[in-house]
Amino acid sequence: MLISWEAIKTILALFPALTSLSASSNNFKSLSSPLPNPGFGRNGITSLTLEYNEFTMIWDIILLRQLESLEVLHLKGNKISRVDREGFQMSSFHAFGTRLRYVDLSYNAISSWDFIDDLPRVFPGLEELRLSHNPIYIYDSLSKQKENVGNEEGYMLTVARLKDLKSLNFSKIMPADRVNAEVFYLSKIAKEMAEVQESQEITVTSRHRRFSELSKQYGPPIVVRKTESSVNANLLEAHLINFTFHVPSNTQPGQMEAITKVREIPRSFDIYRVKGIVGKMFDIHPMKICLIWETGEWDPVAGYEDDEDSDDEEGGVKLSEAQVDGTTAQSKGRLMKREVEIEDGTRQIGFCVDGTEAVIRIETK
Repeated sequence: MLISWEAIKTILALFPALTSLSASSNNFKSLSSPLPNPGFGRNGITSLTLEYNEFTMIWDIILLRQLESLEVLHLKGNKISRVDREGFQMSSFHAFGTRLRYVDLSYNAISSWDFIDDLPRVFPGLEELRLSHNPIYIYDSLSKQKENVGNEEGYMLTVARLKDLKSLNFSKIMPADRVNAEVFYLSKIAKEMAEVQESQEITVTSRHRRFSELSKQYGPPIVVRKTESSVNANLLEAHLINFTFHVPSNTQPGQMEAITKVREIPRSFDIYRVKGIVGKMFDIHPMKICLIWETGEWDPVAGYEDDEDSDDEEGGVKLSEAQVDGTTAQSKGRLMKREVEIEDGTRQIGFCVDGTEAVIRIETK
């Protein structure tokens, strides 16, 4: 209606028993004064909808913290990207009431995990959150490089960072979901730690507020650093990849046991040439060979639903059993081993796998 905030407050005086208010699409940029708080905060508006306005940060609506009766807050479709103005001190931020348990921040401009980390301080009673359709899901979760990681990884990292959250994007967080999410988060931190020198690990862990807590709960993550930098680029070994090829049992007629062979192959060899070598090694026609790179990493299971309609449920996915760093989730989970099929082509094998060693499973077409 493009009605002013002060006019809304005047109208509210005519409805003293009102518990639910929607003031969407009114071009609000900030709230100039708090809403009436009758009954010393316990009786009043419990659900407030401020969707599709012009808020850019939580501070724009901070006066709502005085509305002690508030339990549900809808902020969908704004332009929110941060909690407060640049340079604010989070320790001095005045939090919302503990009765506020559900917040909808979907379709905003959130692109920083620092924002997610600050949510427990801003909304100390937060139990249910909607965060879908934010830029944070199209950036690599830790390095911030643009990469479409999808909703599965974003879901897991959000669950892991918010320890008291019970529902995310309309999906109830089961105990196995939380275990898998937190272990996955630890593995991502370990990967980031592996990219810096050991003496600089503290600069990485300091950016992850739950690192110490999760390390105590699941054990410190194993950090594996690449040793490629220690190899002289002028030596032959710098241009070779040590492949471990294995053919599972019953892949070929009469083959009862798995077969494993190791072979060093130059990075510059193309895929067709590698298949020719593998074909001779295992006596399989090269054109019938399918190369599957077993990366040793874990990914969220695909299949997470995120419908455009806010009334539709955004569900999770199931995994019967997943082994992660010694932890087995026997019921529901969200992790699976990452495997990559190396497609036929003239591309060099060095561009298809990472590092100086790789495990390749041989399948037949």
